[in-house]
Amino acid sequence: MMKIDIISAVPQLLDSVLFNSILQRGIEKELIEISVHNLRDWTVDRNRVIDDNLYGGGPGMLLKVDILVKAIKSLRRDGSLVVLTSPRGRILNQPLVRDLSNYSHIVIVCGHYKGVDERVRDYIDMEISVGDYVLTGGEIPAAIICDSVLRLVPGVMSDINSANSDSFENILLDCAHYTRPLEFEGKVVPEVLRSGNHKLIDEWRLNSSIDITKENRPDIFDKYLQSQKKFK
Repeated sequence: MMKIDIISAVPQLLDSVLFNSILQRGIEKELIEISVHNLRDWTVDRNRVIDDNLYGGGPGMLLKVDILVKAIKSLRRDGSLVVLTSPRGRILNQPLVRDLSNYSHIVIVCGHYKGVDERVRDYIDMEISVGDYVLTGGEIPAAIICDSVLRLVPGVMSDINSANSDSFENILLDCAHYTRPLEFEGKVVPEVLRSGNHKLIDEWRLNSSIDITKENRPDIFDKYLQSQKKFK
């Protein structure tokens, strides 16, 4: 079983995202476990304070080192990976997601407000960012990490081939897909997809993936071209 513990200042933000659909089925099958913890549960003062002003002045509030470290130490175990959601971190991509899926236990610390006291980083194994933009807190990145990682746990998805054919799994973006109706406002499903010839269908899907990647993500397309040169 793979377990993810999430430490959050606003845990209610994660409930509707993590405990539905595919992940919920994985929980019911006892393949994965997700626990969302309220950072305030590790406070000892009456007001349950988890943040404070910055030394040296300046706008914003920082999550306190003593509270966060207490939470991390209580959840960490042998073999755990402790992750901080942070704009400083490695950009989350599919190779990193696959690496994360090899751990049996991950603790995710959600940044919030202005971030965390710098000394918290002494207790962090990895920092992860989901992109170059600003969010209110780390809860949405934490949900993205959970969803992308846990769906790769064997048995969580009913059709693992669906996961293996998703965008980014094989460098290229996913190909175009169609379902009923056959015709809509003059646009008809490509004939090859209705031919039953799986070799031709595979070739069409590969070419579709190449075209879509070239048009939408030229950076990824360049990586694809480089990878093809290695095999020639």
